[in-house]
Amino acid sequence: MKNLRKNFRDLSRTEKQNYIEAVKAVKASISRTTNRSIYDEYVLWHSLATDRMDSSDPRRLRNAAHAGPAFLPWHRYYLYRFERQLQKRVPGVTIPYWDWTQDADDPFNSPIWDADFMGGNGDPEDNNLVKTGPFATDEWITINIDGNPKGGLQREFDRFAKALPTQTNVIIAIAETPYDREPWDVDSSPSHRNRLEGFIAPGGTVNPDGSFIIAPDGSFVFELHNQVHAWIGGDMVNVNVSPNDPVFFLHHCNVDRLWAIWQEKNPSQRYLPTGGGPEGHNLYDLMHPWDGKTVKLKARPADVLDSRKLGIYYA
Repeated sequence: MKNLRKNFRDLSRTEKQNYIEAVKAVKASISRTTNRSIYDEYVLWHSLATDRMDSSDPRRLRNAAHAGPAFLPWHRYYLYRFERQLQKRVPGVTIPYWDWTQDADDPFNSPIWDADFMGGNGDPEDNNLVKTGPFATDEWITINIDGNPKGGLQREFDRFAKALPTQTNVIIAIAETPYDREPWDVDSSPSHRNRLEGFIAPGGTVNPDGSFIIAPDGSFVFELHNQVHAWIGGDMVNVNVSPNDPVFFLHHCNVDRLWAIWQEKNPSQRYLPTGGGPEGHNLYDLMHPWDGKTVKLKARPADVLDSRKLGIYYA
């Protein structure tokens, strides 16, 4: 099946409505095995991977899904599974992508924040709770790392980053090879994965103790993927449960699109490491929690390198 993922700006009104309907239907669906919202199960998958820290990383940042080579394949498989859940509720729906470079000049007024789509910023007078759109506080409840309700969705635009990525940032990331290199972490350079993830190697965004460098204006000095999480703020800067915000999926859909573009433009470049790297990040390693034990699913980087074999296409 060919699943065409579009720029959200190209969605018709009906396509937007169908997407919102599908997301809310996944949220309302209860897992037979856990008796928990299936959407919340996806949030907890992300939390499980984030909590699986790699003690061999001197900065204590690499985990099963971040700050290492598996960052891109882990999230590709995550989106692929989530999209299938959406399609069970609304056939034909695909995850749209948010090309944030189109909003770099005026991020506050992007149509992504319209009331008929993702809703807007949080209310600074009320704990930064989102009060507009289909995911407003009276319609959308987020969870904590234990899976328990923690209240409404939160956003705090411009608090932890002062801009969105530009096309120049993207061009640099697409041109950077190889896919990744030792030490397979935030210090890897040159590295397409590390550049796209948003760590400016070597160590340009991170202190030796693993804490993030703070600019004089109080913002983080991230790029690309990390920068978008930081600019949105609220739930999106809580790495474990950042998928609480439905915009997470549009954001990561764009990250996956950029990786697919890089793969097409650099056909001689392959996924690295094929072996000898950190556990869970080698080509044929099982990615946590899809190890057949934590959950029944099994997935390795090797399984998702060709997005078109998964039926994923980008308009």
